[in-house]
Amino acid sequence: MSEWQKLYDLISESKSILLSTHRDPDGDGLGSEIGFYYYLKSINKNVSIINISPTPDKYKFLDEENVIQSYNENLDELISSFDLLIVFDLGDFSRLGKIGEIVKENNINVINMDHHHLRDESHYKLSIVNVKSPSTTYMIWKYFDYLDINTKPLDDKIAIALYAGLVNDTGSFRYSSVTSDSHNMASHLLESNINPDDIYTNIYENRSVSSINLKAEMIKNIKFSNSNMVAYTIIDEEMFKNTNSSIEDADGFSEFIRAIDGVEVSFSLTQREDYYKISFRSSGVYTVNDVAALFGGGGHFFAAGCIIDKQDLDKTITKILTECARKIKNGN
Repeated sequence: MSEWQKLYDLISESKSILLSTHRDPDGDGLGSEIGFYYYLKSINKNVSIINISPTPDKYKFLDEENVIQSYNENLDELISSFDLLIVFDLGDFSRLGKIGEIVKENNINVINMDHHHLRDESHYKLSIVNVKSPSTTYMIWKYFDYLDINTKPLDDKIAIALYAGLVNDTGSFRYSSVTSDSHNMASHLLESNINPDDIYTNIYENRSVSSINLKAEMIKNIKFSNSNMVAYTIIDEEMFKNTNSSIEDADGFSEFIRAIDGVEVSFSLTQREDYYKISFRSSGVYTVNDVAALFGGGGHFFAAGCIIDKQDLDKTITKILTECARKIKNGN
């Protein structure tokens, strides 16, 4: 039996379905759950979306009907009532936070759909992973292909969500994960009522003055190592305060640094209360998901992340730089 058939069967047998994605959601996770939400609604399923983190402002255009709920303790009873959870773009079950704990306590079946390397599949009744997929929304589109749904234009709300996830995770069709079928997907989705410029503008433009000020501060604080082949920056509480900016304004900094001529590996360390979120990027020569894994994280070969305690900042940077130096010396 194919994975798509297993997915279909589990959905068919379910009476109430919860959808979710990882902490600090991006366009792919949000686009996946929103697109799938409207698909499940179209087949008369009882479905809800609850995320552990609020939706970033730049992605709120995807949820004009406000179907996404952000977790709070008042939702505990509702979460425990579902008989199936489907998670998208998760990477690691722990990134569900309290939602994951409630699901485990109530023995709710979990389906995982992802294009990241997984550390542990034991939490899932069914795990569908394709690390060669350009986005998780692409996998949903392939599932729709299996169901013969793609023979006509998709509902606009579904198409916009899936297209946004594809644009988000391919860097607007620039990354090495892009294939001819990625463009086939885009071509099909554009048969629906989609404005590509609106989606691109929401995701990549409309920068606030505070975000520009934060980026200016970040640029001044970039540090280089290994003959400028490794570069990183620390975005701490003081920088946010001085520039009147937010966590969301720091999005994309590691990728910006990676684009500097000669930089092979970049990483940004962004303070979140009592911990730092680290985002790694590679030009494609040296893997970084194994570096993230040293600190309990993971991701793609050339784009990954992890979280560390605030007090571990200095020793973590030292360990990362040591590992990067080893990779560069050994050529891997």
